[in-house]
Amino acid sequence: MITFRVRGRTVSVLCAGLDPAEADIQLNVVLDQRSTLDAVHVVSIEAGQARRRWRVHLPTELYEGQAHHIGLQVKSGGRLLESGAFLFAGAPQILQPPARATHTDGADTARSAPKQTAPQHAPRHDKLALHPASIEPPRDKRRGRLPDFLKDEFNADTAKRVLGYFDIIEELEAETDPASRGDRLARLVARMRRMSEAADDGRPVEASIIIPAFEHVEYTIAAVISLLEHGSSARYEIIIGNNVSSDETADVFGAVGGLVRCITHELNEGFIRNCNLSARHTSGRYVVLLNNDTIILDGWLDELLAPFKRFADVGLTGSKLLMPDGSLQEAGGIVWQDASAWNFGRGQDPTLPEFNYVKDVDYVSGAAIAIPRQVWDEIGGFDERYVPAYFDDSDLAFTLRAKGLRTLYAPGSQLIHHEGITHGTDLTTSTKAYQQANRGKFIEKWATELAAGQYPNAEHVLLARDRSRHRKHILVIDHYIPQPDRDAGSRTMFSYVKMFVDAGLQVAFWPDNLYRDRAYIRALQDIGVEVVYGGPLAGRFAEWIKQRGPYIDYVFLSRAHVAERLAADLRTYCSAKLLYYGHDLTYERLEREYKLTGLAQTLIEIEEWREREQAIWQQSDVIYYPDQGEVDEVRRVMPEKRARVLIPYMYSERELATVRQRIAGVSDGHRPSPARGGAPSLLFVGGFQHRPNVDGARWLVHEVLPYLKRLVPDISTILAGSKPPPAVTDLMAEDIIVTGYISDPVLEWFYRSAQIVVAPLRFGGGVKGKIVEALRFGVPVVTTTPGIQGLAGMADCLAVADTPEAFAEAIARLVNDPELAHQQALRGFECIEREFGYAAAIRNMMADIPELAGLADGKGVLCDR
Repeated sequence: MITFRVRGRTVSVLCAGLDPAEADIQLNVVLDQRSTLDAVHVVSIEAGQARRRWRVHLPTELYEGQAHHIGLQVKSGGRLLESGAFLFAGAPQILQPPARATHTDGADTARSAPKQTAPQHAPRHDKLALHPASIEPPRDKRRGRLPDFLKDEFNADTAKRVLGYFDIIEELEAETDPASRGDRLARLVARMRRMSEAADDGRPVEASIIIPAFEHVEYTIAAVISLLEHGSSARYEIIIGNNVSSDETADVFGAVGGLVRCITHELNEGFIRNCNLSARHTSGRYVVLLNNDTIILDGWLDELLAPFKRFADVGLTGSKLLMPDGSLQEAGGIVWQDASAWNFGRGQDPTLPEFNYVKDVDYVSGAAIAIPRQVWDEIGGFDERYVPAYFDDSDLAFTLRAKGLRTLYAPGSQLIHHEGITHGTDLTTSTKAYQQANRGKFIEKWATELAAGQYPNAEHVLLARDRSRHRKHILVIDHYIPQPDRDAGSRTMFSYVKMFVDAGLQVAFWPDNLYRDRAYIRALQDIGVEVVYGGPLAGRFAEWIKQRGPYIDYVFLSRAHVAERLAADLRTYCSAKLLYYGHDLTYERLEREYKLTGLAQTLIEIEEWREREQAIWQQSDVIYYPDQGEVDEVRRVMPEKRARVLIPYMYSERELATVRQRIAGVSDGHRPSPARGGAPSLLFVGGFQHRPNVDGARWLVHEVLPYLKRLVPDISTILAGSKPPPAVTDLMAEDIIVTGYISDPVLEWFYRSAQIVVAPLRFGGGVKGKIVEALRFGVPVVTTTPGIQGLAGMADCLAVADTPEAFAEAIARLVNDPELAHQQALRGFECIEREFGYAAAIRNMMADIPELAGLADGKGVLCDR
């Protein structure tokens, strides 16, 4: 077995387990699978009977910031004995003289190169991600980058609390006086007892957390306190599986009570037997295994369990593991054909995009995993052929995959892992030595699967990291991460991204602004979308797509101002089918605006946009617009192109059933009263960064309401939507409310409360989301001819009027005739069921993405559609 460690410009390579009879053993280093490194760079520093050690001096050409494939081949007389490989990205800073470290926020600092050990520990691989390696001295001598990570990803209070857990460990380790140690332990027991009893709230146990422990009571205490103090909505119990520790483990945890139990086994038979025996004492729906040398971060348990509720056929989940210095230890594991493995991302920045989306993985390290109790019992827990430890977690994932169950990496579940506290890190001594023997057992058991399902070492990392070799890949591009509660276009994009995931496609999302919008990014990452972000990628789309392009099958490209800049690079570096969605046809919308305003500048804009949009069509394989009239325009101009209507809003059967029950009175067999309580009110919803909505709001207030007030004097108006300019906020009055941004739950409450929804639009393009949403909630709608664009087949579901007098009269009729309003709302909802259901959207796009066909048969991967 080959292990290696990178330090600066040298790599220390150890090959152990060699046949003592072998002679003339040499190490060949192969660069980028092409050339062999000159022997002068490889120095033998140890030649024992069964092991050899070399020091490799890396040449300067490897330090330009790009990734290189480094192959290690141990040979005897030309015969290959052992091999290994890793990807290495050397930072140019390493070649420069060391400089005094600075601590200003804007300073470019360097990072120490990570330890790299095969087969468990992953080398660098970030050519794929375009985040070059760097060397950074620690900002805090004790904790490296961890304090800053905790403050940035959580908050200052969390950082202070988590760093305090390290103090528990260090203070107990340093305590030499027995009496003082006893007093300190007593205080810690009292602290745990108070929290454990307070958390014992009587709810059924959802998760049984098993913490296998042997010695090192200080680490176990820190782990348990961090667990009890971390925020969790899931009810859990803690079982300390004590492997006959000679320290205070049994006394300490036997005295805690509440949620905590200590099970001391008769013999110390290692990690695997400890877990299997301890699991017999669990009562929760899920068995969770947690190393005792860990520190839990907020949300850990809820995020670890969330994929079971979010996805179908999940058998195992694992956490994101961090080093005590704040660097990444593992973002899921990769197993290669030779059964060597990588802790993916080891030593890198844990906030990078490639480490922060839920994904399928070959395995997750047993330091923090969850499995349904029923599944654990069915397979009998860990396979005890691997006793006492090692390869148990990989075997568990392979066993579950053979049963059709997925192993998922859950990046929102984060913890710090003090690696090697129990077993050490030396592969040639102590329990760690079983890693070599168990590798052979693993190969024997899974030889067929390794040969058929795994890549050779370090090859196709992009596909290996999320097991996506057998899935189609789709790249979705929009101007920013969707904000579904802020604008209709975002709602459309999020719905289709979710549909792609549900169909089993591997989805990557490129926001054109590359901004990591923390308020919205998790909604995509949690369903398995890799969202690309970060300043270092700015202006480098061509370079990024050149590397990723060969793996992409489809591109869903959104919005003209984004598409026109990226389409050429997509065509140059990517052979994927390019699907363009225009949201609305800008030059037609501007033509309608010109008819109202007569502004000469608008004529110039019309011609500019006509040329720009038609250039995008020319580069696209399929062109989508939400309105049939817009599609007809594409077909008129370019009859050779495929153009289709894309349903801009889709609703699941679950969503529709809730509204159907409310408006049709299905729940109790009685028809509900069609009238809504309270004074009559109007609701106008729209994002006010969009010019047609500003114009519509002003037209409603200045021209429609004066007539309406004569007919319905006590009516009030709500103008709801984000980013209202002064032209809208100036409309506020005693009976007119301008809300600004409101959340989805509040907006839903407005829809349920309003008597009438209005869409007083005088120009615009595309299907109006505000109308579709209102009909979906069972509210009658009054709009204009521009408002029903794309909804021509729904004319009998809406009241349409284009003059202020007619618009006011249409509203008054619905207010004064509740039965008329109720019937119109029912007809509108039936249209939504027919035209905007999930199944309709799937059927509409299946011709262009055949993989969606499975959804039509109900075969999706998401539980919540």
